[in-house]
This record gives sequence, structure tokens and C-alpha cells, in this order.
Amino acid sequence: MSISNLERQTVIDVAADGYGVIRPKDLPAVLIPFAIDNEVVDIHITHRKRQVWYGEIKNLHLPSPHRVTPQCTHFGLCGGCRWQMMDYQYQLHHKRRFVEQALHHIGKLEVPVPPVIPSPQVWRYRNKAEYAFGYNDANEVVLGFHPRGAFDQVLGIEQCWLMPAIFEEIRLTVLEQVKLLGLTPYNPRTHKGLLRSLLIRGTEERCIALLSIAENRPEIVETVFAPLRHKLQGYGYFHNPKRNDSLSDLTPHPLHGDLTLEYQVKERCYRLGPKDFFQVNLSQAANLVEWIRQRMDQKVPALYDLYGGVGLFAVGLADKADTVFLVEKLPEAVQNAQSNLQANQSHFPQTTWRAVSGSVETTLSETVRIAEGAVAIVDPPREGLHPKLRRFLARGAFDKIVYVSCHPATQARDIAELHQFYQVTEVQPFDLFPHTTGIENVVIMKRR
Repeated sequence: MSISNLERQTVIDVAADGYGVIRPKDLPAVLIPFAIDNEVVDIHITHRKRQVWYGEIKNLHLPSPHRVTPQCTHFGLCGGCRWQMMDYQYQLHHKRRFVEQALHHIGKLEVPVPPVIPSPQVWRYRNKAEYAFGYNDANEVVLGFHPRGAFDQVLGIEQCWLMPAIFEEIRLTVLEQVKLLGLTPYNPRTHKGLLRSLLIRGTEERCIALLSIAENRPEIVETVFAPLRHKLQGYGYFHNPKRNDSLSDLTPHPLHGDLTLEYQVKERCYRLGPKDFFQVNLSQAANLVEWIRQRMDQKVPALYDLYGGVGLFAVGLADKADTVFLVEKLPEAVQNAQSNLQANQSHFPQTTWRAVSGSVETTLSETVRIAEGAVAIVDPPREGLHPKLRRFLARGAFDKIVYVSCHPATQARDIAELHQFYQVTEVQPFDLFPHTTGIENVVIMKRR
């Protein structure tokens, strides 16, 4: 048995990033993708990174009873799904474990973690997609996704089973137009070419689409979207001359129709712009809001929606508070949050509200006096709570904190720092991202 090829190894675990774990005798741990615990495999070592080795399955001797046939023909090549080869109930089993392990090992907490609340839709649940332009091996233009860890490569796809069917119709029409017009994809290494990405957001009933282009050529965008004029609620483009593909600091330029999306979650209506954050799984977002609602008091003096975005929680729970205060750093999102609070006022006519733009940590510590008995909902990005905000929360300003997170590890770190001031009373994971390793977790903390 050579070191580069290991035979009949047992997968002993599945790590939080989705890799199967093998521990060969007298060798470092080996991580392999698309493996399920207790499977017996032959593997080939592909590379080493510090004390961890990485490999791939060469032969599968004993498959798991939880192994299924992937729905997607691109599974294993695309950088998206990690677990289409695993039955859905077993995906939920491991996601619960990830939350439990993070809270125990990082948060130093012994709290019960109930089963994950499953997604009502397992396929075609996403309301947002960002496709990349590139070339395949035959030098043909493709519009698809980057393979994992390969920013300069693009995998042309037949279809993505996580997206609504209308997204695929739009994508294929755009690709056909691009080929007819002879347009060139942007090359991230040479920084030559025009087309960078295609953003689609919405539902089967109503969609918007925007191209990201390296040159300011609106006439080209008009021609590309022309066959879709009556299919799309609106279309436009981002002019991106930068060296990176991020859209967050770019301005959307409308060319036709309305680029403002409108989603309905539990009888509340939400308007948002092309760049605004919103949960990609609408039916599960509704379950998330309802679960929090059932655990709030009949009426609280004040509800603080921190990292509030366009107001998913502020609007959805406003009738449970005398006053709602939303804080969000992005001015465009705050404007939409104000519109959403105003538009839904009939659902909470007695509630006063305010939405402000600014960093959460600065706004709370410098400008806000917290009412006694107030509840805070925090839904930070993956990096978790800002250290300054953790210090503020440690003062015990809130009677209760509802911490919503898409990254249990940073959530557990933050809770560990707050644990001496707040007691964890309930935990509940939600699966908003079937077939990926992502998990949304909610922790309720009560002031000691």
C-alpha cells in the first residue's frame, strides 16, 4: 500500500464542511468529498495542506445505506451541492450534529439540540442565482457555475435542480443570445472580455435579471435580454471594471421594467432591491419567523432587529412589540425596510417603528437607550457578532436575545462570550439549504 493510494479505508465521520474523514494508521487524517460515514473505500491522495491530507474516492467497496443517486448530472463537478449522494433525512442528521458539536466544543454548552426542521421544498427552493460566463474545453461560451476552488473556470450546466425552472429558461435564452452576438466572457486572469455574470432573482411568477459586464455597454445588454422582455418583470446591468466579481459595491442600472422584487412571507409583503439580502428559501423563512413568534411574549416593550436588512423579522414580528427598532448598515436596505414597515402597518397599527442606517455596534452603543424588557433579534453575517457588539450585549441591556445564524461555529463562539450574562433556553436548527452543508440555527438566550 503506497502513501498516495490507500485501500479499504473506513470513513469514520463527516466533518462540518461536508468532507468524509479517514484516519489511516500512522498517517494524518485524510478528508475526502462525497463520502458518507461507515463506507469502505479505496482513496487516492490528491494534495496535502499542513497536517491534513485530502483525497478522492477511487473505489467504493461498501456503500452506505444512506447513499442515493444524485439528481444532478453535474454533481461532484459543480461547486454547489455537497450532499446529493446522501438521502435527505441523513443530511438533517448530520446538520443537527454540526450544531451540537459547535455548541459543545466551541460554546462549551451542554444544551439539547432537537431534530432539524426540514425544508418544505427539497428541490427548486432558491430564489436567487448568480451564474458565471466562461469557456469550456472546446472553447465554447458557457454560462454556469465555478467548480469549487477554481475562480477562473466555469462549468457549463444542463440545469440546476435547486433553481426554479424559469431561471433555467432565462439562463439558456441569455446564453443563446450571447453566442449569436459573438460576445466574449471576461477572463479573470487576463482581465479581457465583456461578460462576467448573470444575476437572476425571484420566483416562477416574477423574476428580474441583471448582467454584470466589464465595459459600460447598455446597448449590448438590451440586445441580450430582448427575447425575454415579456418574461421578466425587469432587467438591467452592473458595470464592473474591478478585478473582483463582487456586486455589493456596484450600482444596478435598470433598462426595462421594475428591478424591485416583492416577496410574501406569512401574509407580510417585502420589497427589496437587486442587491438586498433576503433568505433564499421563502417557505422555510416563513417557518423560521413563525417559530420565533411562538416563543415571544404576548407583547414586549421593544423589539430590536439588528443586522435587520429589509426587515424580515421587524415586519414579521412587529405586532408583538410596542416599538420596533431596526438597524442595518446598508442605506438601500434601510430604505426598503422603511417602505416595508410602512406598507405592512395595517398588521401592526399600534406599533411605532424606526429604521436607521449604520453599523449595529456603533448605533447601539452611542445613540440608543434600550427599554427595559426589550428583545433583540440578531442575524449577523457568517463572521458573527462584532466584538464591540458582544461587549455591549454583555452589559445585559436586553431581556432576551434571539440569535439567528447561518454559521454555528461563530454563533457558538459568541454565545460562549455571552454565557455568563445570558442563559441559553432553547435551540432550533432549520434547513434552508438542502443538499449543501449549510444550516440555519436559532438560539434563544435569557438574561440571567
